[in-house]
Parts: sequence; structure tokens; C-alpha cells
Amino acid sequence: MGTIISVKEVKDVSDIPEALKKVAEEYSIGEITITESTNEIIQLRMEGHSSIKDLIDKGIKTKGSFSSFEAGMLAGIVEKLTNIHCFAQELSNALETGKNYCEFMIVFQKD
Repeated sequence: MGTIISVKEVKDVSDIPEALKKVAEEYSIGEITITESTNEIIQLRMEGHSSIKDLIDKGIKTKGSFSSFEAGMLAGIVEKLTNIHCFAQELSNALETGKNYCEFMIVFQKD
């Protein structure tokens, strides 16, 4: 999904956080807050995304990874922005933590 979203490639890795937030807003993916960004990783919080937005206020609890769709989509978007292969992992899920956001880490793969 993330690789078919139309984005303009960024010139520098430092431009990714703002570009990613803009894409998420433009496509109504969720509200993104960047918590860490280096030339190796981007860590972020995402609120209101499709896997949890209708479940979060219903008291539903889960253990383990729940938002793998969003993780894959984030990786695909960042790959399109940078032309660098990467992967994303869900670090915590709102349905497990009780918080109103999920946390993800995107890792740039080195050759």
C-alpha cells in the first residue's frame, strides 16, 4: 500500500519526518508525531489509524503486535520518499498499553 502512494522523493534523510507527516495527513492515515529521527531510524507515534480508531474507546485489549498493516505502509512510504530499502516494526500498541497511540520504528537497511 505504501509503495503505491504518490510522493515526491526527498533530497535528504533529515527531510523524511516532515514529508512523512504530510503524506499521513494528505491520505488520512493517522496523526504522526516523530519522537526520534536519525540517519538510521525514525521512531514515531501514530494516533487515529485504521487498525485502532474504531476499537480504542470500546475497552478492547490485545497483546502483541496489532498494527502490522500500518507498519508495512509506513515502511513503503519511507522507501518511496528516499529510495532506500527499510522495514518498520510496531513497538507498542494502543490496545495493549491503553494509550491513544501506537509506536513504530522505521529502520533504514544498509547495503
